[in-house]
Amino acid sequence: MTENSVWKKAQTVKLKVSENILPEFNICFDKRIPTDVEQELRSFVTWVENNYRIPITLWVDFEYNHYLISRSGKRVGYLFYWADFSSYPTFSSCGDIPEIRLPVRTEHSTIEEILTSFIEAITDYYAWLCNEIYEGYTPNEDEVEEILQAYLCSRQ
Repeated sequence: MTENSVWKKAQTVKLKVSENILPEFNICFDKRIPTDVEQELRSFVTWVENNYRIPITLWVDFEYNHYLISRSGKRVGYLFYWADFSSYPTFSSCGDIPEIRLPVRTEHSTIEEILTSFIEAITDYYAWLCNEIYEGYTPNEDEVEEILQAYLCSRQ
């Protein structure tokens, strides 16, 4: 992983976080998502929590959809919502917690494609933590692929 990797930078960023904001994922699954897909996504979340720092709760809603629609009307593989914070790097309110909405349908997408979208969304989260997020931010494709391959190799 390069020095410019937002995943790497986020591991060392110094933040002041309220005790009521937990350092973990908070995930929710649509009941229509197949059990094996849910288990794979839970396994990935565990892998990320075991290998990377999650200093601020990250809410993730896995939705039973093929895609989501952005504000601009474009079909997307995930949506990342973040709050602008009044004083970086202090996070004291649950309103500061970002949220990811991720569509999960395996009829037209492979689990690797779904994981890639999820990794892109987590990359947005890390860019947000590093105060590098902005409207139109795009994750580095090489970094996303590197994280995906590291996870896939860990399963073997």
